[in-house]
Amino acid sequence: MTASRILQDILTEFDERISSELNLDPLGLQVIWSAYGQKIFRNRISSISNDVRNYTLNLFNHAVTKALVEDDGAMLGKGLLKNKAYAGRGKDSTAFKQACLIYLENLFAYAIVDAQAMQGVETSGVLGISKARRRWEESAGNPRLLFSHEAQAHVLVRQNSLGVSGRYKTPLVEMKFFDSSYDYALPESRPQWQKAQALLFSASESLVELQKSVNAHMTELLADTRREPERSFAEVPAALKQAFVNAFRSPAVVGEYARDFWLAITELDQGAPGALYKVLKDEWLPGGQVQKLPTAEVFALAVKRQPLAAADREKLEHVCMLEPFLGELELLLGVMLSTKSQSLDEVLINWKALGRDGHTLPDSAARIEANAAMRAQVAGTAAERLDELLALARGTDVRQHMEQLLKYHDKVMEARGQSPWLRLLGGRQLKIDVRTRPLPEKDDRPVGAWVHQYYVPQFRHLLSGLRGLA
Repeated sequence: MTASRILQDILTEFDERISSELNLDPLGLQVIWSAYGQKIFRNRISSISNDVRNYTLNLFNHAVTKALVEDDGAMLGKGLLKNKAYAGRGKDSTAFKQACLIYLENLFAYAIVDAQAMQGVETSGVLGISKARRRWEESAGNPRLLFSHEAQAHVLVRQNSLGVSGRYKTPLVEMKFFDSSYDYALPESRPQWQKAQALLFSASESLVELQKSVNAHMTELLADTRREPERSFAEVPAALKQAFVNAFRSPAVVGEYARDFWLAITELDQGAPGALYKVLKDEWLPGGQVQKLPTAEVFALAVKRQPLAAADREKLEHVCMLEPFLGELELLLGVMLSTKSQSLDEVLINWKALGRDGHTLPDSAARIEANAAMRAQVAGTAAERLDELLALARGTDVRQHMEQLLKYHDKVMEARGQSPWLRLLGGRQLKIDVRTRPLPEKDDRPVGAWVHQYYVPQFRHLLSGLRGLA
């Protein structure tokens, strides 16, 4: 096995910070604000896991896989029994479970492509839909479905990490449905699966019908004697394909039957996220319209919600303390990036023209500096970077702030193996090596304005699905 294949098999977690941090986050602030955001949402919501249909599809696919693992009647054919990737563990191996998940994801995507002209079927948000359409067209509407965990079975590139099971893995791990190795038999997993069976799978007629059809199809597929069983899409029973469409035709359809389950199991309607949930629900207007509030206002209203435990209120207050400081740091760098070449004196003039001065950073940092409990909420890189940023904000000398911010930026970029975006020549002249950023108008950027969203848009998107057809 090649080194790249070994890494591909091991690195199956999707890290949402990689591309965004490298290209859009020159100060490495995402690791800070996301840490405080996840203190609120506990990894239930992220930039890549916020769609109720994908959430439910992933849980369903795992439920099918779990049933196959536990069903002694679902026998592996000769070819699968000899698969070295199963390492003698057969159906309990990670490779087998990945093969099940990939096969089911692809079957769903092709079923949606097949039914996309039907009224009420929404293809937007289906992971891999573009690649599935391409395969559909190339195969004249009869693509191949291969049962394997390896790349040749994937519709998406690196589907183990970029598909539904990869992007929505962390939330289900955090909710104890399984661990990172897909072990369904953990003691803490049993009550979660019992809730899922009682509140979701048994309550939804469409999922009950789909479960029966899928289990029968997968049991028959696994008995195939080939090392990598396969079926053409045309060979899949029509009733099964239609059942997939019926159960997952749109986020609204899924939200209609899954709302109560997901709110209960995620606890996103309780505590700190629950306070945000109530504010976002108030955005819903008659006629299906939504009046979206700025994120700063959403948090301000959530903090005032009653009743709210002190620990939950603090999580919201920490974000309200943090964001004005991060926003001002990002603005200062933006001013420094506004011209290909400028002196520190020119940066200072533009900084003051925006209504800022030497007290802006120290004042926005003061509440954080005074709150040791807030800083103790995060660890690792997030804590290190926040401490460094607080240190550079001490004192009222803007030129010193700029020089320290440059050193901090250099350190962040060096850790990524990249060159800094700007350099200080001769101790006074800035040279920009990337595209310049336009300066905002003073009225468009009041002191303390929020830049980062702390997963509120993603939470809003999830709730729009959970709202169902109402």
